[in-house]
Amino acid sequence: MSVESAIDLLERRCCYCGACIAICPVSALDLGEEGPVLNREKCTNCGLCTKICPTLNVAEALKAESIVLESYTARSTKSDVLEVCQDGGVVTSLLLTALERKMIDAAIVTTSKPSEPLKPIPVIAEDSETIIKSAGSKYSLSPLLHLLRRAISTYRRLAVVGLPCHIRALWLMKSTGLRKYTDPVKLTIGLFCMNNYPYSGIVNALRTHIGVEPDDVTRIDIKRGMFIVRLKQGYEKSIKVSVLKKYATYSCRSCPDLTSWMADLSVGSIGSEDGWSTVLVRTNVGRELIKYAIDTGIIVVKKLDKEGLEVINKLSERKKRRLRITSPH
Repeated sequence: MSVESAIDLLERRCCYCGACIAICPVSALDLGEEGPVLNREKCTNCGLCTKICPTLNVAEALKAESIVLESYTARSTKSDVLEVCQDGGVVTSLLLTALERKMIDAAIVTTSKPSEPLKPIPVIAEDSETIIKSAGSKYSLSPLLHLLRRAISTYRRLAVVGLPCHIRALWLMKSTGLRKYTDPVKLTIGLFCMNNYPYSGIVNALRTHIGVEPDDVTRIDIKRGMFIVRLKQGYEKSIKVSVLKKYATYSCRSCPDLTSWMADLSVGSIGSEDGWSTVLVRTNVGRELIKYAIDTGIIVVKKLDKEGLEVINKLSERKKRRLRITSPH
């Protein structure tokens, strides 16, 4: 596939992970509102962006073995984290632990501005304050991997927290031989994800189906099939997630990965009770960090029960079917 054809396709199917912007050798791609913008005069048609695109190469994910070494339901013990976290505060606590232990120098995460709490902003967090501010789920596209280009010029040890598409892009970059971008990444935490939405889609959904403005919303949760909106006025509104299906980004419709198969640690709320997070340990790097966090009391864990695993497996199989029923083009 030519770069021209790929870009035209991605205008319809882009998950906006930001990887292509980071690795373009001639800086022909830049940030757009909801997708990369191509400077066709700069582009040399090298095709590198198409090789690492997690949307164009989604089938490659099925070739990677999805390993789970250990599975837990977990919760942070840090009060400052629990005040702002979405579920159990595990991701934030693990990042703080990795930073304190000098396992990482910084983390690429997604935060937001107080004036637009629903709009994701990718940042490089090099201190605990910024990491804590990034706590909580964002349900809109975040091109956080574009920060790799800047981050690798400053930091030797990075963590990346992202959705399955972000983690898949990193795996593709490594497989393609772009080691200068992936070698500094010492820790990947992948978030569970069934669907993601362009920011404009979230705004339209809020106005059309819930009757609220985005400025009135302090937080969004998706739990047990419900899209739950918390408002500044102190109450909640909710609708079924299925109502929002048409607003999901097109790339989600062919993504088979619910639990971020290629991450060191996969974290989400599915399978755990309210206030706790499910943690799937996939690599020795992830296992070492979890063990330290448990041993030092930074998090508390329980073994993930059979019912929790069954829910995850059921939803995982449902999402895998998307790839089988969706045309690759």
